[in-house]
Amino acid sequence: MTQKWTGQELEDAFRLHADTVTAAAESGDWEPFVRLFLPDATYIDPMVGTMRGHEQIRPWVTTTLGTFPGSAMRYPEAWHLVDTERGRIVCELRNVLRNPGDGSSFEENNITVLDYAGNGRFRCEKDVYDSATMIKLIESWGRRCYELGSLNEDELAWFATAYPHILERPSPSLPSNSESA
Repeated sequence: MTQKWTGQELEDAFRLHADTVTAAAESGDWEPFVRLFLPDATYIDPMVGTMRGHEQIRPWVTTTLGTFPGSAMRYPEAWHLVDTERGRIVCELRNVLRNPGDGSSFEENNITVLDYAGNGRFRCEKDVYDSATMIKLIESWGRRCYELGSLNEDELAWFATAYPHILERPSPSLPSNSESA
């Protein structure tokens, strides 16, 4: 027999999850997010695959979302629903990159499925998104930031490694060697 939870408990659990993600994205401290999951929880991400337990979830989330470019992203909710029969929450999150400096918006949505375990914790999270589209989004955003001169040195170094082709032409915001001579 499957455990049943009330709609209110599932709503409260979702709000805790959403608030924890918001706080972690702002602070860079993803440990409270890790603790939302049972010690043997499963986390499924399209780019990484299946992770099991805090020992696999923690390094992934701190590396992927706690460092650039994940640290430049916020995750506001578009909508959510709760399924009391299955103890499941399904939501659409907006993956929004910071303003590159001109007010333009760079975002891609994903669907997140959360299987509730009780007491404000989850047994599974599955994120569903098109990884190729997400990669192109980060590239486009990086190109725009570069054009506007809004990347710091560490961010420029990351893009030089991950997407060197976007740095091949001089940034309009930065003087070229011929202009400074």
